[in-house]
Parts: sequence; structure tokens; C-alpha cells
Amino acid sequence: MISETVSRRRVLFAVAAAPLAVACTAEPPPPPPPDPLSALAAQARADAKLAQSLTTVPAAAEIAKARETHASLLQAEVDRERPPLSSTAPPAPTAPPTPPDPLAALRTALDEAVREASATVASLPSYRAGLVGSVAAGCASLREVLA
Repeated sequence: MISETVSRRRVLFAVAAAPLAVACTAEPPPPPPPDPLSALAAQARADAKLAQSLTTVPAAAEIAKARETHASLLQAEVDRERPPLSSTAPPAPTAPPTPPDPLAALRTALDEAVREASATVASLPSYRAGLVGSVAAGCASLREVLA
């Protein structure tokens, strides 16, 4: 009868190697869902571009400046929460086609920004909800300037 003895060293090695084997064969976790603030930042950038195209409306320059500020603050929060993998800046959005009535389009865009931000606030932690709520309130006041 052949008897093999198992050394303590082999047992310890097997116990130590087991988690490594599991880690190598386990599926990676799914990527996190897109940050809801990313969409709000992109919308703010698009609104700013639209407002910049309204050279005949006196308040348009201020609206563009405010929406650019919204975009940069929202993007800073996105980058803080989920640091970008590279140091390159996100690609600049392409200019949307000029609508037939840009002033009405800007009003509609600001209304949509208020709706989107208001809908997003409820699902955010309090420190992010304050930022998004401020953006929603700012868009509502900018909308009133255009009325």
C-alpha cells in the first residue's frame, strides 16, 4: 500500500491558490451605468451653443454664459465621481443644425433642461442633488428671461 503524506506546505499552498484561481476565472463586474449628470452636461453645452447663435437677442449671451457654467460644473462633478481614464478632454459636441425659430428652440431646450434636471434630482445623493437642483432653478429663471 502506497501512502502519500500531504505536507503542511502543500495544504497552505492549495488554500492560498484557491482564491487566485477563482479570481482568474470569475467574470468581471459589469460596467457602471452612465452617469446621469453626463447627459445634463451635454445638454447644457448644446443649449449654450444654441444661445450663442442668437446674436439678435440681448439676453442670449448671458444665457450662453450661464449654460456653459452649468456644463462645466456638471462635468466637474462627473469627473470627480468617475475620473476619466485619459487626460484628454471630451470631444467637442458638433453644432446642431440651426432650427427654423432658434428663439423658440432655446425656450424649449431650457424647458427640457428643467424637466430633465428635476426628474434626476430624486435619484441622486444629497450632495449631487443640490447641484442639479440649482441647475434646474437656473434654467427656469433663464427661461423666464426669454419670456
